[in-house]
Amino acid sequence: MKYYISAPPTNPISRILAAAGALLVLVGAFFFGLIVLGILLAVFTLFAAALWVRNWWLRRGPADASVTRTRPPAGEDVIEAEYTVISKRRD
Repeated sequence: MKYYISAPPTNPISRILAAAGALLVLVGAFFFGLIVLGILLAVFTLFAAALWVRNWWLRRGPADASVTRTRPPAGEDVIEAEYTVISKRRD
């Protein structure tokens, strides 16, 4: 036995209007879901592109192959010194 909150409409015109309203709600929900999915895909694409550009920027090589980035050239704000260990730390 089916239980309804309210009885289904008995008038044929009201049944057609109820079906049209339900169809309109379903179509609206479908297109709203498509819009939300499109926005999420756009955000994901922008985020992935930003990560890709960051990764490319960090891994790019120097413009001149003779220049290395590990050590600065001598004489440009480099202090060279010698040191002597006075005491060793014992654990």
